Amino acid sequence: MLTAAQVKAIAGPGAKPALVAAVVQGWSAAVSKAKLTTKNRACHFLAQIMTETGGLQILSESGAYKADRILHIFGQRHSAKIGPEEARRIAALPVAQRGPVLFNRVYGVGNPKKMREFNNTGPNDGWLYRGGGMMQCTGKNNYAAMAKKTGMPLVEHPELLHNPDSAFKAAYLEWICNAAADRDDVVAVRKIINGGTNGLAECKAFLAKAKKALAGYSVDEDEAPDSSSNRAETDLKLEPAPMPEAPVGPDGELILATKKKLDELGYHEFGTLDSEWGGRTVAAIAAYKLDRGMSGPAEIDDALTAQLNRDIADKWRRPIKDERAKATVNDLAPHNEAIKQNWWTRLWAKIVAIPAGVGAAVSGVMDKFPDAKANYIDPVMDFFVDVPGWLWFVVAAGAAAAIWIGTRKSDSAVVKDFQDGKLMR
Repeated sequence: MLTAAQVKAIAGPGAKPALVAAVVQGWSAAVSKAKLTTKNRACHFLAQIMTETGGLQILSESGAYKADRILHIFGQRHSAKIGPEEARRIAALPVAQRGPVLFNRVYGVGNPKKMREFNNTGPNDGWLYRGGGMMQCTGKNNYAAMAKKTGMPLVEHPELLHNPDSAFKAAYLEWICNAAADRDDVVAVRKIINGGTNGLAECKAFLAKAKKALAGYSVDEDEAPDSSSNRAETDLKLEPAPMPEAPVGPDGELILATKKKLDELGYHEFGTLDSEWGGRTVAAIAAYKLDRGMSGPAEIDDALTAQLNRDIADKWRRPIKDERAKATVNDLAPHNEAIKQNWWTRLWAKIVAIPAGVGAAVSGVMDKFPDAKANYIDPVMDFFVDVPGWLWFVVAAGAAAAIWIGTRKSDSAVVKDFQDGKLMR
């Protein structure tokens, strides 16, 4: 139904063979899942992925920009507001280091506005969840939304959007533009995909090429598995195809040894000290390499091991920002349920301890003044003696129960924070 020659005619001479092959080989599945059963639908779909990939040339933002390009994209009009001096400093970094530094600065922890917008709260999330795929998804929350739509584990493995086959699969499983494509409304389709009209001129050009290349395109509706409207309009439930295997990490013993070294230096992003390889381990290595000015991907190699050993021998430790180093209970209370619960527990402890302490102190002092004690303290004590004993047990039991419940809730809050990934240890 679609040939490599047709795809190349639409994409242009710079199209990468692996991306062309992914489109051609996955086209039957795309027709089935995304209902690309008409020329308009097929052409609009292809025009969008061509626009987002620069004519099937890129699947992820590399960040290998020169200073003027960094200023143009992330300068004063962007929330990151990178200035000329910072742009030159980033552009001077080695290419392998430039991307992580730039995207963590503009999409992640270096830009609080985008960090909150994208939920890129991890130290390397800006880089891990940079623009990727044939629909250029950006930000951890958008990766999560796409994962929900497609059934692909994109949060755990964002690198799947940098793989031609899985990137194409994600694109057609997310496609919900058939109604606008049926109207041949390129502006409406662009707004659905892009959120605006950025790249509209390029998209129109690709659409014109697609209509020419696919002049005789048609799919027999009776042969299509389901000829109903698109997924968004019919709430069609799709069973995702089998996933490509996730990248395999290094040897388990090496992973555990590396984690122990990172942990000693203050990098705890991976959470549990085990031999598992995953996104949090990658984040810990990336954070360490950024702090040490090391280039290259976040992987365990001889250079990483040697630097870790040197830093441990030199007793170097992870640099901590002043606001974190000087944080108080009051600073953390609004964000931590365990601390909030501990406040109530301490309050009950005060309710029990303060009156008892004051009573003991006053009684001890007044023993030295028998007349005053007889006139002032003894009547009060007589009153309390008249209170039924069972009532005192009830008060004591109530206070103890409140403290016990408070500590249990505090424990539960800590466990939940750990399960949700907010607490690494």
